[in-house]
Amino acid sequence: MNTQKLGSSSLNVTRIGLGTMAFGRWISEEDSDAILDHSLESGINLIDTADYYGPGQDEKPPYGDGSSETIIGNWFKKHPGARSKVILASKVGSNTNPVMSNPTLSRQHITQQIDASLERLQTDHLDLYQAHLFDNNTPLAETLTTLSELVDAGKIRYYGVSNYNEEQLTRALEIIKERRLNPMVSLQNRYNILSDHDDADVLHLAQRSQIGFLAYSPLARGVLTGKYLNGAMPADSRAAHGEPLLIKEYFNDEDSKRVTKFKKIADDAGISMTQLAFAGVLAIPGITTALLGASKVSYIDDAVHAAELNLPQAVLSQLKSL
Repeated sequence: MNTQKLGSSSLNVTRIGLGTMAFGRWISEEDSDAILDHSLESGINLIDTADYYGPGQDEKPPYGDGSSETIIGNWFKKHPGARSKVILASKVGSNTNPVMSNPTLSRQHITQQIDASLERLQTDHLDLYQAHLFDNNTPLAETLTTLSELVDAGKIRYYGVSNYNEEQLTRALEIIKERRLNPMVSLQNRYNILSDHDDADVLHLAQRSQIGFLAYSPLARGVLTGKYLNGAMPADSRAAHGEPLLIKEYFNDEDSKRVTKFKKIADDAGISMTQLAFAGVLAIPGITTALLGASKVSYIDDAVHAAELNLPQAVLSQLKSL
């Protein structure tokens, strides 16, 4: 699979990355192993996880127990040599306390969590460590300085941020410059055909600033596969397996009409809706990688094929008009 340099880093990441939010949540360790196996066999080299990913996400208050990281670490142990073939990314800053909601990006929390993540992942370093959410209660300079120091300590190779808007990213870049910190190399935000207007400004800022953009939810939580058209609710869908609130935002008349139009574009082009969703995101300047949250091995093949597509200009124009 083709790769692109992630921002100003030396990391060459594949255009499709594997997101593992559902590992240990509604995907068993056995099935997760199969997905990891096939991803590596298919040429995917970026695996993205977080200390928050696991079954605790569905509790009240939601929290992370690191189940996804543990599964990946166990997979590395079963596959000697696999770690050297993988660009491993994780995240910190979401709630990891089962009895109270206290997400933080303080120095104390980050330094504790990086060691816990490395232990679960059974590795001595991460290739990319990301602030999962913007923390209004911790000075941004404290967060960025701590992440930069982890680079110097050799625990991570690079750092990035996730779910930052244009103003927050601008502030972060100013602090990094003023304090001469190690550079930020990536931004991981939601980006798909239905939500592209939300992240267009911050994408342009990242592109101007030589920051790689990792697009999560390119399928809009599965909505762009067409599985929910006409009010359908498949029993094996994400909406039926723990994410009704996150998907619900797409269940409105305007987006339903856009998905119907999107299906016609895909049908006329002779490709699946899934492939068009991935290929459409990857065709946008500034986007480095689209993250696939595969729940089945078969979904990987569709995404990998989409990364090889060169969409005609007429199709790209139709997508822009949605």
